[in-house]
Amino acid sequence: MLRYLFLDMNAYFASVEQQSRPELRGQPVGIAAVRAGTTCCIAASYEAKAYGVKTGTLVRDARRLCPSIRIVQARPALYVSYHKRIRKAVEMVLPVHHVASIDEMCCRLMGNEQRPDVARRLAGDVRQSIKDNAGVALRCSIGIAPNNWLAKVASDMQKPEGLTIITTDDLPRCLYRLELGDLTGIGKRMLRRLNSRGVYSVKQLCALSERQLSTIWGGRAHGLAWYAALRGEDIPIAKTKRATVGHSHVLPPEFRSMTQARSVAARQLHKASIRLRAMHYHTRRVTVFLKFLGRSPWLRELKVPACRDTSTLLEALDHLWQEAPAHGTPIRVDVTLTDLVPDVELGPLLSEMHTRNALADTLDEINLRYGKPSMFYGVEWGALESAPMRIAFTRVPKLDEFRF
Repeated sequence: MLRYLFLDMNAYFASVEQQSRPELRGQPVGIAAVRAGTTCCIAASYEAKAYGVKTGTLVRDARRLCPSIRIVQARPALYVSYHKRIRKAVEMVLPVHHVASIDEMCCRLMGNEQRPDVARRLAGDVRQSIKDNAGVALRCSIGIAPNNWLAKVASDMQKPEGLTIITTDDLPRCLYRLELGDLTGIGKRMLRRLNSRGVYSVKQLCALSERQLSTIWGGRAHGLAWYAALRGEDIPIAKTKRATVGHSHVLPPEFRSMTQARSVAARQLHKASIRLRAMHYHTRRVTVFLKFLGRSPWLRELKVPACRDTSTLLEALDHLWQEAPAHGTPIRVDVTLTDLVPDVELGPLLSEMHTRNALADTLDEINLRYGKPSMFYGVEWGALESAPMRIAFTRVPKLDEFRF
C-alpha cells in the first residue's frame, strides 16, 4: 500500500536564484554566504555539479573546477518566500502532511490515491503545479512508498526530476543497491557502529532481527522502528524536542578581526535568543566557536542558569570572550545555545529574571513592529549588516525573523 508522497526540491537555493534571475538559467551557479574565496558553497546548480562543485566546496576551488561558475550571495528571505509558493502549489494537488525542511515536504495519500497508477499521476500533477505556480526553473524529485521514511529514501534514488515508487512487494530487494549511508538516519557515527558489528551493506542490515537492531541502536524503540520501517510499515512522524539553537557566520574580509568577530558573536547571540523566546525555550549552556586562518580553532562553553533573555546571554559571552585569543584572523563565528528546556518545565523564576525577560520581550515587539533592528545592544554595533539572518536546511524561518 502506498501511503506517502515525498517531495525533494533539486538544488533548491541555486534553482530559486535561476528562477529569480533568468540570465542564470542553464549556467553553473554556486551559492555562498559571502563572496570570499575562503568561504564554501552552500549549494550548487546541476550545471555546476557537472564540474565537481558540490555543497562544501570552497569558492576558490569551485572557480578552479569551473571557471565560468557564477557565485551568488545567498538570499535567505527569497528562499523562504519560494518555499511558501511551492507549498501552496503542492496543496493545489494534495494536502501537505509534513514539512521536513526548507526544500522537502511530504503528502499523505488516501483511498484511491494509494493505487500506483493514481499516485504516479498525482506526482506528475504536483510537479506541473510547481512549474505553473512557483516557477519553471524549480525541479523536484519525488518518492512514493508505504511509509514516510521509505518515501524520502526513494526521492533520493533518482535525481534530478526523478520519480521512484517503492511498493511493499519491492521490499527489501529494491534497497539492496543502496549504500548504508544513503539511508536517512545513518550518519558517519552510526555507519561506524554498524561496521563494527559486521554490517557493511543494506542487505545485511535488512537481515537483522528486531533484537539485533535494538542492540545496535541502543534501545528497543529505535530497533523496532527500524525493523518496521525497512518492511514498509507505517511509522508515525515523531515530534522531536528541540536540542539546539544557534547561528554560524562566515566573516567577510573586512570583518576578520577579533574586535569585529566579537560584535558578530554578540549579534548572533541576540538572534539566537530571539528564536529561543519565540519557541518558548530556555537555555542552560552557551557555546562559542571561532575558526581562524592559519591556526587552530577556538571553542569554549559555559553553563548558565536557565535563561532566555539577551542580556544574561551577553554576560555569558563576555565571560567566555575573556579566554579568546588576543590575536589572529578569525574567518567564522558560531554561537550555539544548548541544554534547552521548554518554558513550561521551569518553576517560578527570580524577580530579576522576570524583569530581564520582560525587557527582552519588549525589545522583540519593538523590532518586529518597526522592522530592521530599531533597538539593539551596543556591543552589536557594526555587525548589523555583516550578520543578517541566514537560512537553515532543516528549519523554515518565519519571514519576520529576517527583520532582525
